[in-house]
Amino acid sequence: MRLATILGCSLAVALAAGEPPRAADPLAGDEAPIAASQSHRLARGHWMESRAILSRTGRIDVSTHTWSKSEGAGFHGAVVVFLVDEHRNRLYSTRPRSYGVNSKHLPGDDRTDAFHEEVPVEIIARADGLVIQHLYQPENELLDRLRDAKEASGYLASILRDGAEILLLGALP
Repeated sequence: MRLATILGCSLAVALAAGEPPRAADPLAGDEAPIAASQSHRLARGHWMESRAILSRTGRIDVSTHTWSKSEGAGFHGAVVVFLVDEHRNRLYSTRPRSYGVNSKHLPGDDRTDAFHEEVPVEIIARADGLVIQHLYQPENELLDRLRDAKEASGYLASILRDGAEILLLGALP
């Protein structure tokens, strides 16, 4: 069994028990960072796995591994990390980050990305845990490209229409 799966299961057990995951630190107390890991199968053959660490200085660092085992299609997925208090109330959420990969056996079927955000100090003092959520975004890049082409063609058509009106009406005095 992969370590990520074990970590994901332990996070699920901790969430079910009502205890947010904390980094093991002999010093413990308020100075210890808070850490969490989560792995999700988003759809058949589409996976995301993230690790997040909140330092008590106010920086949250997130690393996300996205990969596809699907023979037929790649996918886009997003990750959001929530800071929660001891009662599981959301205090803060990172901006969603979206990552896409190709289908298995194509270049780009596996990637790892990292980001960080600064968290307001007043939130850090109340934070007691992290919850990582992965979201499946089924739209594919072809639809995005077609949407972009439609917008560009509309813009070009308006320029041509304006130019034709000027030619038909003659030069403006």
